[in-house]
Amino acid sequence: MTTDNILELKEVTVNFDGFKALNKVNLAVKYGELRVLIGPNGAGKTTIFDAVSGKVRPEKGEIFFRDNNIAGQAENKIANLGIARKFQTPTIFDNLTIFENMELAAVKNKGVFNALCVSISSEEIERIHQMLETVGLEKKYTERAGVLAHGEKQWLEIGMSMVRKPALLLVDEPAAGMTGRERDKTGELLKSIARLRTVLVVEHDMEFIRKIAEKVTVLHEGSVLCEGTMAEVQNNPVVIDVYLGRTEEG
Repeated sequence: MTTDNILELKEVTVNFDGFKALNKVNLAVKYGELRVLIGPNGAGKTTIFDAVSGKVRPEKGEIFFRDNNIAGQAENKIANLGIARKFQTPTIFDNLTIFENMELAAVKNKGVFNALCVSISSEEIERIHQMLETVGLEKKYTERAGVLAHGEKQWLEIGMSMVRKPALLLVDEPAAGMTGRERDKTGELLKSIARLRTVLVVEHDMEFIRKIAEKVTVLHEGSVLCEGTMAEVQNNPVVIDVYLGRTEEG
C-alpha cells in the first residue's frame, strides 16, 4: 500500500451465491480526498461499502485501511480502527434529544444499555457541541430528534458518524429526498469534513456530484469502469452509454 492512500482495494471479489457483486475491484483513495462512487443499480457501489465496513466478507482480495488489511474483519473492529458509515436512511433515536443521540454515538460500545450507563468526559461533551455546530444543529440540541426535518436528520447522523473522529467516512446517498437548499448545505458539509478527513460517497444525483466530487469512480457490473474528474467521466463515451446516457433517458 502506498503512503498517499488511506484505503486500497486490491482484486476484491464478493460472491453472492454465484453472482459476483464485485469482480476483482481495484480502488485507491488518498488521504483527505472526497471521492464519489457512481454507477447503475447493482453496479457494486453499496457492496464496496459493505466490504470496507465489514458487513460482507470478500471471497478474494485485500482491503487495506492505512497499514491494516481489514478484509473479512468484524464490523466493530473496523469501526474502532477509524471507519464510520452513514447509511441512506437515518438511523437515529427519535424519542431521544439531538444531544442524547450524539452522546450515544460518542460511546465506543454501541450497545444502548451500556451507552446509557457510561458517563462521557467533558472533552467528549465539548466535541459533541462542536460537531453539532458544524452540522448546524447546536441551537436545537435539546429538541427530540423525531421532530427534525429530513435533511436535519441526515445532518444529525453525519454528526453522529463524525463524533468519534473517524479517519474515513462512508456516506450512502446523502442527497436522497432533500430539497435544493438541503442538498447545497449537505454538499458544503461534506466538503468541510473532507478538509480534515477522507470521505467516500455513493450518490446518484448528478447535479450534487458535480458540486462536491474531486474524483469520480464509475462502477458497472461489479467492476471499475473508469475514474477521473466529473468532466472526464461525463465525456467518456463508454460511461455515457452505460450510465449517464441511460440515466438521462430515465
